[in-house]
Amino acid sequence: MAGEARRGPGPRGGAVRELLLLLLLLCLRVPSGRPYNVDTESALLYRGPPNTLFGYSLVLHGHGANRWLVVGAPTARWLANASVVNPGAIYRCRIGGNPGLTCEQLQLGSPNGEPCGKTCLEERDNQWLGVTLSRQPGENGSIVTCGHRWKNIFYIKNENKLPMGVCYGMPSDLRTELSKRIAPCYQGSSSICRAST
Repeated sequence: MAGEARRGPGPRGGAVRELLLLLLLLCLRVPSGRPYNVDTESALLYRGPPNTLFGYSLVLHGHGANRWLVVGAPTARWLANASVVNPGAIYRCRIGGNPGLTCEQLQLGSPNGEPCGKTCLEERDNQWLGVTLSRQPGENGSIVTCGHRWKNIFYIKNENKLPMGVCYGMPSDLRTELSKRIAPCYQGSSSICRAST
């Protein structure tokens, strides 16, 4: 008897204790968590193309009187160049004055590709553009979106691909012709990543 008392309550005693605790919680009727900041009565539901991961990232954006929801779709096809395999895209969806809740795909960069340096040849297939979206705070902030799977395949003869990623910066009016490509890990003929200070 003394040996059993030293060993503790055992597995049956632990189960009884848990059951008593559960019954106590049910008797107290602890309220379950409920969201308090989700507007379910006047929600806007924007839909993108299927199988594009539409909505993977998003930001609310305003410029002047215009208000948009900017949405990333990392596996979308481009409307301007179907030969690039699922490069990803971003969409702008007007908030207000948009009864059909439609969204427009924004073409960043040249649909036919851009030179990226002396020892650079880009591969945009499956680059996941739109996987991240960020907006500068304040009135008329610009937007940056990135595709972390963009690759430099200049050294493919040596069986090397350099997955450096690419970003695009857009002005606050979302005029894509003014967008600028940012390839942070490519510096001309060297491939040294430099952190910005």
